Amino acid sequence: MKLSPLLAAAVLSAAPFSVDAEITQKPISLEDCIQLALQHNFDIRLQRYGPRLSTLDLSTSYAPYDPTFFASAGQRFNRNESLAVPSATFNPPSNESWGDTYSTGLGGYLPTGLRYDFYGDVRRNQTTILPGGQTGSFDYSPDAGVQLTQPLLKNAWTDTTRWTIALNRLVLKSNVEVVRGQIIDTLRDVEVGYYNLISASENVQVEIKAMEVAERFLFETRKRVEVGAMAPLEAKSAEAEVARRQADLVTGRQSLGDAERALKKLLDEDFAVSADTMLVPSAKLGIPTVVVNRKDSWGRAFEKRPDYQQQKLALEQQKITVKYNRNQLFPQLDLSGSYGVTGRSTEVGPSINELGNRSNPNYSWGIKLTIPLDNLAARNNLKKAKLQVEQQLVKFKQTEQSIMIQIDIDIRAVESAAEKIKATRQAREYAEAALDAEQKKLESGKSTNYQVLQFQRDLTTAQTAEISALADYNKALTQLSHDEGSTFERHSIKVDLR
Repeated sequence: MKLSPLLAAAVLSAAPFSVDAEITQKPISLEDCIQLALQHNFDIRLQRYGPRLSTLDLSTSYAPYDPTFFASAGQRFNRNESLAVPSATFNPPSNESWGDTYSTGLGGYLPTGLRYDFYGDVRRNQTTILPGGQTGSFDYSPDAGVQLTQPLLKNAWTDTTRWTIALNRLVLKSNVEVVRGQIIDTLRDVEVGYYNLISASENVQVEIKAMEVAERFLFETRKRVEVGAMAPLEAKSAEAEVARRQADLVTGRQSLGDAERALKKLLDEDFAVSADTMLVPSAKLGIPTVVVNRKDSWGRAFEKRPDYQQQKLALEQQKITVKYNRNQLFPQLDLSGSYGVTGRSTEVGPSINELGNRSNPNYSWGIKLTIPLDNLAARNNLKKAKLQVEQQLVKFKQTEQSIMIQIDIDIRAVESAAEKIKATRQAREYAEAALDAEQKKLESGKSTNYQVLQFQRDLTTAQTAEISALADYNKALTQLSHDEGSTFERHSIKVDLR
C-alpha cells in the first residue's frame, strides 16, 4: 500500500524505533514467542536456579552418612624410679618403658540411626631395667573389631538427619513447582502480550484505512468546492477530519510500539540487538471454540496448579516435622555391642596371625536408658508443630477457595467476551451498512459531509471495538488456562523443570 506524504509522515513520527536505523521486519507466531520466552526470559532463567540449589542442599543433607576414616600414630615413654624400703627384703629395680601405637579405623552412621566403628590397633612395648639392667624384648599386641550402637526409641525411626533429608526433598519439589509456576505466569504474559500486539497492529490498519478514506474524501470535497457544488466550509470540515485521523494514527502507532516493547521484554535477553527489529504478528485474532465447564476446570486446577501443589508440599513438610518432634519425646534407649580379637607376641607376624585365628576373642553388649526429667523443649516443639499443621490446613483451604472463585470469574469472563464479540460484530456490520447508505445519500444531495464523516467515525469506532472484543476473548481463555495450571498441556510444552 502506497501512503500519501501526510500519511507516511504520521506513521514514521509514531514509529517505536529510530527512523535513521535500518529496520528489519520479523514475522513471529505465538509458538515462536513461547519458545523464545522459554529460552531467554530472565524471570524463568532466575527461577531455574532454585531446583539446582535445592538439589545441592539435598545432596549435602546426606553428608552425615559419609563414613569417616582415621589413622594415627604415637609414641609414649615412662620412667619408674624404685622406692627403697629399708625393712623390705627386696626392692624392685627402677625401669624405663616405651611403646608405639598405630591405629586406624572407619566409622559412620546408617539411615537406621545405627552408629558403626571398625577399628584396628597395633601396639609395640619394651621395658628396660635400670641401672644398666636387662632390656626386655618387644611385645606386640594388635587388636581389631567393631562397635555398634542402635537407638531403639528416640532417634529410632527418625532423627535430625532423616528429618532434614525429608524436608529438603520436599523443598526441591516445591522449587520445581516454583519454576513451573514462573513459566506458566510468563507464558500467560507472553500470550497476552502477543494478543495486544495483534490488536494494536490491527487497530493501526483500521486507522490507516480511515486516514485513506478521509484523504480521499478531502480530495473529492475540494473538487466539488472548486466547481461550486459545495460550500468552502465543507472542505474545512474534511480537512479537520484528516487532521483528527492523523492524530489517531499517531496514537495507534504509539500503542503498537508500546505493545511491541512489552513483548520484547518477555522474549529477549539483549534489547540492544532487537531494538531495531520490528515484530510483525503472523496470526490474526481468531475465535477458538472452547467448551468450558466449571467442575472440570476446578479438577484441573487442583491437579496442576503450582501454588496449590506448593501448599500441599508445605502441609507435608509440617507433618514430617510433627513426626520428628513426636519421636523426640521418647527416652533415649540405645542398644550397643562390640566384637573384637586380640593378638600378642614378641614378634609382629605371629601377633597378627593370632588375629586371623581369633585366638583371643572378646565381645560385649549393653543397653543404656536416658530419661529427661522434664523434656519441656520437646513437648513444646511438638505442640508448635501441631499448631503449624492446623495453620497450614487453613492456608490450604484458603488457597482452594481462592482458586475456585478465580476460575468461576474466568469462566464468566470467557462467556461475556464471547457474547461481546457477537455484539461488536453486529455493530460493525450495521456501521458499514449505515455509512454506505449515507454516502449514497450524499451523492444524491440528500446528506452533508458532516453526516458522512460522523458515520465514518462510527465505523472506525465499531471496528476498533470488535478488535478489542476478539483480543479480550483470547486473553480470557489465556487467563482461564493459567488459573487452571493447564498452560503446558494447552501448548504441548515439555520442559525439564530442573
